[in-house]
This record gives sequence, C-alpha cells and structure tokens, in this order.
Amino acid sequence: MNNEIGKQYGYLTVLDDTGKTYHSTKIYKCQCICGNTIEVNINKLHTGHVKSCGCRRFRCKDLTGQKFGRLTALEFAYTKNKKNYWECKCECGNICFVPTTYLTTRVTVSCGCKNEENKASFPNLDCGLVDGTMLCDIKKDRKLNKNNTSGVRGVHFDKDRGVWVAQIMFQRKAHNLGRYKTKSKAVKARLAGEEHYFGKYR
Repeated sequence: MNNEIGKQYGYLTVLDDTGKTYHSTKIYKCQCICGNTIEVNINKLHTGHVKSCGCRRFRCKDLTGQKFGRLTALEFAYTKNKKNYWECKCECGNICFVPTTYLTTRVTVSCGCKNEENKASFPNLDCGLVDGTMLCDIKKDRKLNKNNTSGVRGVHFDKDRGVWVAQIMFQRKAHNLGRYKTKSKAVKARLAGEEHYFGKYR
C-alpha cells in the first residue's frame, strides 16, 4: 500500500504513483486546489519546494477568516488571469467568489445584496444600466458635487490657461468638449454635449 496517496502538501493532494522516477525518487500525480493536476518529484513535496501547480505564484497574504464589509473570506478558491479569487460568505448567507484586490481595497463588500438594498431605499430613482450608462448619473436634476464652483456640471475654470473647460463623462469615459474664453460658451458646449451623449436616454 502506498502511504503517499491522499496526503496533502501545501495546495497539492497526491492522487497516484505515476510509476516514473527521477534520480531514483518517485514521481506522483497530484491535484492542486485550483483543479489542475501536475506530476511532482516526491522529494520536492517533502521539502516544500513545490506547493501548488504554479497558480499560487501570484498569491497575496492569507485572507482566511478576515471580514471585508459583509463578506468573510472562507478559503482560497482559484487563480484566473493572474488574480486570486477567494470563496466568501456574505452576511445574507450567499456564497460568492471575489478577487483579493477587490476585497482588500473594499471595492466589493457584499455579494450584491447591499447594492439591491441601496436601490430599494430610493424607489423613485431610476438607476438602471442601459448601454453601459447609469441613468441616475445623467438626470438633469442630479445634484452638483460640493467641489463644483462654476454652478454647472462639467464646466470649470482652468487657472493655468485662463480658460473655461467643458467636459462630460459618458460610459465611464471622459470626453473633452473644448476650452473657451467665456463661461457662457463653455456652458453652451456642455449642454450640446449632454444632448449628443445623453439625449436618447433622458
């Protein structure tokens, strides 16, 4: 009976003896936690030189048990496109898979239930996403940001150049609408930009 079968070394579980050898040491077939299988020299397993199929080379610190908003990291799940994904449990009971950076930077703090609750708290606000455009972001009656000094969304004065600048955000991209000597012309350009970009959604 082979005592190595079923043993776990790092993120690898020994599945079978391949019958192969390397410098008189056996080579075993192992399955990684991510699902991949590899063949490994038993000495490298014993010494800890090999702990995964390679997916863990992009590993960040262990997040197991840590809480991020409503999410608790249960265990490492897999690596995809050089991102480590963690299996997380939300306070609502749902399970989701979230990249490490999304957790540590608080980009994702729930399975999605928090967003749904936020929408429900504003029943008269249409925040539907259409063609990559968040409708609530282009409403005419949307309040101005506190740091807006021109009184018009998307218009500000460039002190270095001594001109008024008009711009607009659409589908997560900033579009420059021009620089003008007078505020009125910048405002006019902004309104024209809103009609061009937002017109069909309003």
